[in-house]
Amino acid sequence: MDLQDILKGGKTHFTLIDPDNQSPGNAGELAAKAEEYGSDAIMVGGSTAGNEVTDTVTKAIRRSCNLPTILFPSTAAGVSAHADHIFWMMLMNSKNRRFLVGEQMKAAPHLKKMGVDPIPMGYVVISTSREPTTVEKVGEVDRIGEEDIDKAVAYSLTAEYYGMSCVYLEAGSGADKPVPVEMVRTVRGEISVPLIVGGGMRTPDSVVEVVEAGADVIVTGTIAERDPMMLARIISAVKAYQSV
Repeated sequence: MDLQDILKGGKTHFTLIDPDNQSPGNAGELAAKAEEYGSDAIMVGGSTAGNEVTDTVTKAIRRSCNLPTILFPSTAAGVSAHADHIFWMMLMNSKNRRFLVGEQMKAAPHLKKMGVDPIPMGYVVISTSREPTTVEKVGEVDRIGEEDIDKAVAYSLTAEYYGMSCVYLEAGSGADKPVPVEMVRTVRGEISVPLIVGGGMRTPDSVVEVVEAGADVIVTGTIAERDPMMLARIISAVKAYQSV
């Protein structure tokens, strides 16, 4: 299934649930709230979650809501047969072969047996924090600072030319600031595939700025876990923009 089928032709919101941070029961409750608030899909992924934890949390989410579930694994251990889709991603700016093709090679045979629908993604981590985020450290990234717009464009175009269905610009969980608006705007102007943006957005205003710059999908994770009512406001902001 192509991401375009999930986008529904407009601005879209995905809620990211980290199995490392949520019990199955809490994950199910959060997914139900996200559906009630108008989110369009649930992403399931964390830095260290293994198969058993991911399985249990994904099943709880499927029981609690009817939204599409999309795996967002950091390693092969984050694959589950209970999801609808998986972002089959390459961490484009990793300096470690493991996150370019290594973990994917481990997971691919299992994925074929599971029948989970892969959505090829070019994952580009942007550095917006004083200290490196977890994904920057674990992924051993080639740093893309807030001023490195040309580098972000180059990695994004590389992903598109490899045939990826989408590009995800990610500031990282708990990032100090979102991906810069000008970077989002420039990347959007250079690529033709859907653009996903996540990390560091904690208010409706910050989300609207990124949407106006050209993001097709907004992903919120940390704020969804900490403040469900702010999640509701953020989703409302995305939907209000979509209806304009």
